[in-house]
Amino acid sequence: MKMNISMKAAKRIVTVVFLMTGLAAGGSAQNKKAETNDSNTPLHLLQPEYKTPYGVPSAEKVKNDLDRIYSYLVTCTPVRVVDKKTGKAIDGYENLPPEAQLERGTFRLASYEWGVTYSAMQIVADATGDRRYADYVNERFNFLSTIYPHFKKAYYEHGATDPQMLQIMQPKALDDAGAMCAAMIKAQLNDRNLKLGDMIENYFNFVMYGEHRLSDGTLARNRPQRNTVWLDDMYMGIPAMAWMGRYASDNQSRYLSEAVRQIKQFSARMFVPEKGLFRHGWVEASPEHPSFFWGRANGWAMLTLCDVLDALPAGYQGRDEALQLLRSHVKGIAACQSGDGFWHQLLDRSDSYLETSATAIFTYCVAHAINKGWIDPVAYGPVANLGWQAVSTKINGGGQVEGTCVGTGMAFDAAFYYYRPVNVHAAHGYGPALMAGGEMIKLLNSYFPAMNDNAVQYYADEQKTKAPIFAYASSRNPSSILPGMSRRGKNPVIFTIGDSTVKCGGGNGEDNMWGWGSFFSMFFDTARVTVENHALGGRSSRTYHTEGLWGKVLPAVREGDYVIIDFGHNDGGPVNTGRARASLPGTGEESRTVVMERHGGKEEVFTFGHYTRMYIRQAKARGATVIVTSITPGNRWTDDGRIRRVNETNGKWSREVAGQEGVYYIDLNEITALKLEALGREKTAELFVDGVHNTREGAVMNAESVIDGLKQTDCSLLNLLLK
Repeated sequence: MKMNISMKAAKRIVTVVFLMTGLAAGGSAQNKKAETNDSNTPLHLLQPEYKTPYGVPSAEKVKNDLDRIYSYLVTCTPVRVVDKKTGKAIDGYENLPPEAQLERGTFRLASYEWGVTYSAMQIVADATGDRRYADYVNERFNFLSTIYPHFKKAYYEHGATDPQMLQIMQPKALDDAGAMCAAMIKAQLNDRNLKLGDMIENYFNFVMYGEHRLSDGTLARNRPQRNTVWLDDMYMGIPAMAWMGRYASDNQSRYLSEAVRQIKQFSARMFVPEKGLFRHGWVEASPEHPSFFWGRANGWAMLTLCDVLDALPAGYQGRDEALQLLRSHVKGIAACQSGDGFWHQLLDRSDSYLETSATAIFTYCVAHAINKGWIDPVAYGPVANLGWQAVSTKINGGGQVEGTCVGTGMAFDAAFYYYRPVNVHAAHGYGPALMAGGEMIKLLNSYFPAMNDNAVQYYADEQKTKAPIFAYASSRNPSSILPGMSRRGKNPVIFTIGDSTVKCGGGNGEDNMWGWGSFFSMFFDTARVTVENHALGGRSSRTYHTEGLWGKVLPAVREGDYVIIDFGHNDGGPVNTGRARASLPGTGEESRTVVMERHGGKEEVFTFGHYTRMYIRQAKARGATVIVTSITPGNRWTDDGRIRRVNETNGKWSREVAGQEGVYYIDLNEITALKLEALGREKTAELFVDGVHNTREGAVMNAESVIDGLKQTDCSLLNLLLK
């Protein structure tokens, strides 16, 4: 059939064909530059037209953003008592008139939003060393604790007082008490000069005993329906319980266990595993619970998990379950992040608006979980990175945080959430933005993010190339990974923990110093077992625990794994001054409470045997086979030509504890000492860099000695040696 078409129609057809061809080849509006590229730049290196800044932010840029927020908040949160009629300052607090009130700023000094902000200021102070942020907290907490008893007295005498102070003195909801209580406990633990005890006890009394609960004890409210559980209340109540477990002088275990119980009961009702998200509300009498996955409430839940994990001791019953819940939640949240870095008001509905406070909370939590070693930096570092880039676009020149949803109750229809207003005066945005920035600074200072093939990648060590595309290069020990990440299917993992004689520096031979753990894998069939060297130089049996290193390793240990423990070189010296890493001598359960010179806080110090016993029992409880070694010998000789043994202190104590706990013991000190004596002083000197640390050859000898000692046992690990 012959067709007659106009020139105009023909042009339309050509245009359609051109567009279809471009789309079939991966073309889009954002690839317009590729269609018109007149330079010699390879097409794959053309810059995309991102709406949100893409790339790696500098720690300095992040700090500048935070400083703008800080400057704004200082000006709009005054610290004064005034007469509400005249507005004049009241300087003396002894006999406050009923007209006395806190000077009104843009934000209240004591609200749950500002509880978050006070916690955030402490995070930024810790991350940056900038004392202004800690001073902001201390100044306001000192002010509140000073005026608190005087307002109580005035209310008793007059029957009326400032509503903001009444909210402090007589909290009526978790919103009034929980976040402030947790922030005050953290501040008090950080600075013993604060006198917040009365306010902490008052707040906590309501959190623990005053809030309405379901019959099984779950925190609940009677609005908008009877016996409604709000996801928000995870954060409004549970962190205060966990931190009270760290702060209180008694009943600590009760508060910690209550925090764990609440998490279990909230998650059983509200966590939806197939989505990896929490629903906003749960109504006891309803057979169909409203499943709206509101962004900020999910943020409060994730922030709760991070806070509680920070407060719970390593190995505490229920901690592993909370950690696994956090990991599942992070996975679900990461899948919901938009291409611009933000998260939506309703997380699973991409046509709902992009919201700042939820984005900031998720950014903090993901970065914090990476910094704590709870999740993989390779998978989630870019998620936090993109989240921060999004948040940074909402910090305006005056330091206000834009795009934050105002206070939000619970609803059973989508429109309510879709149309909640946003406002720069919504206090919910400031604490999360500060938290996110502070934790991002820690992340940027702990890892080495870089652009590789136009994408943000997070690396454990610096990639020194300037090439736009490069292969990963590492100077570190390949076993320097997150605990358990080397596991192949159901195969076991050998975890080594100890000091620099097991892993020196990064495990890559800096200054020609090596630990035996860097060579241990060479003796094993790595198709059936992997070796992870989680030792760290300078640590003692005590500080490997108190610095949280064991708390990162233990959750990765599974039934059938092996844990090798080698401590002792650093367990002497000062207990509370200088490096303050010494344990008490012996194997008993005696302890000594000391004031730490470094920060002024108290620490209960136990014996070398106590810490070793703790590692053994906790590893065995997870189904692992435990092997304890004595310390490696040093290049130290007696007058009669023998290597000095460590038979009366750590070596003896290691043997005793291993025997008491029924685990394998390897006398590494004796086995290697005999080898060194056979070599003589001159050749032995070639195996040491100093009196303690080994060269490569010396470290290999110690690794061989561990294998030699292993062969004197019936340990099942022998079955995994290379044939």
